[in-house]
Amino acid sequence: MKILRYAAVSVILAFSLATGAFASSVPDDLVVESLNGQQRIVKTYVLPPDADPGALEGDPFDYEGYHYTWAYTTKEEKTYREEKEVSQTVTVETTSKDLSDILAALEPTIEYDDGEFKGVLALDHTTIKTEVSGYTTKSATATATKTIGNLDRNDMSYIPATTVKDGRTLSLKNVEWQVTGTDLVGDTLMPCTYQAVASYSATYSYKSANGYVSTAEYKGKVVAEGVESIIYTVVYAGEEIVPSDTEPDRELEALPGQEQEADPDPAPPTATGTDPNEGTGRDDVPQKNNGGRLLPVGIAAAGLLFAGLGGFLYYKKRKNVYIYIPDEDEGDYRLIDKFRVDKKIRRINLKNTDPYPTDIVAIELKKSAVKALAGKNLKIICNAGVYYYKVPTDVSEDWHTFHIEALQPNT
Repeated sequence: MKILRYAAVSVILAFSLATGAFASSVPDDLVVESLNGQQRIVKTYVLPPDADPGALEGDPFDYEGYHYTWAYTTKEEKTYREEKEVSQTVTVETTSKDLSDILAALEPTIEYDDGEFKGVLALDHTTIKTEVSGYTTKSATATATKTIGNLDRNDMSYIPATTVKDGRTLSLKNVEWQVTGTDLVGDTLMPCTYQAVASYSATYSYKSANGYVSTAEYKGKVVAEGVESIIYTVVYAGEEIVPSDTEPDRELEALPGQEQEADPDPAPPTATGTDPNEGTGRDDVPQKNNGGRLLPVGIAAAGLLFAGLGGFLYYKKRKNVYIYIPDEDEGDYRLIDKFRVDKKIRRINLKNTDPYPTDIVAIELKKSAVKALAGKNLKIICNAGVYYYKVPTDVSEDWHTFHIEALQPNT
């Protein structure tokens, strides 16, 4: 199998630009191979889920004696899944503070969806707290009855005008006299002792709760999952180009490891190295083909083109986000990983860094990263959750630190 990978990517791109056949997107991987007798070129792209793969197919093109046409494209989704524990507070109003009434107003579970994480949260009964939401002023009447006995006569002077009950002073409202004893006076029984039943009352006002507010927390595990990127593999099948017998003879470039056949009858050079027929004035003398003199120029031009394209590819692939953690020396930082971001890929995943940060993380954005993400959020995936950092627009390079466990800026 003949394989050509990153070391010769610039060469492949050079031919693609020359023929105008390859798609405008730069592939993440390129392979030229012969598989089971079939010559193929395989291009691999890693694109965001919302990218349009339609432009990846490209037009037919010629390369190294083969004519390539698009054969098929495969698609592989790279998914992600993150979990975390969350809580959410819910407030309800009731007319009673009885727990049964409050539980009836609270759902046993609720749906959670913040646009990224989704799940079902369950009610934590231990977190229920109830407070009065407001008061209403009401009035009431307090009453009391007092019995006064063994009175020798039904005289109101024996009856107090007021009495006190529950700290309130009640006024006399009514007296009922009762005979408790009699005495014979002559032939007639006459009352000799009395008992008074005195009734007291007073009107007062008080505040009564007109409603209650209860808060409760719902807790549970939520999940964020989806497609992080899609790998497209575009395969081109090649057919060998066989020159037609009717085509005129033309000089062919030597394949690697082969030499051009020498001219069996070369013309002797002149002292100056010029064509011996030059300047003779004879128009009937065939002129020597000077195409061989252009070959070094062509090789030099191709070399410059390949070098330039190689540099362009390196620029497109180089990492532009550096991750640091504090070093043992106070104030120093140590580089632990590098990432590549651009306008399409605006996230980095710190879960697989070695070592994984435990306290403060420093993010250094190079010029290309700041230029691509200026004014946009950079999503940083950590074990504790997701941290969002808005890239400033007024700098060429940027340095930002945050606490990886609390997911808060390091201020």
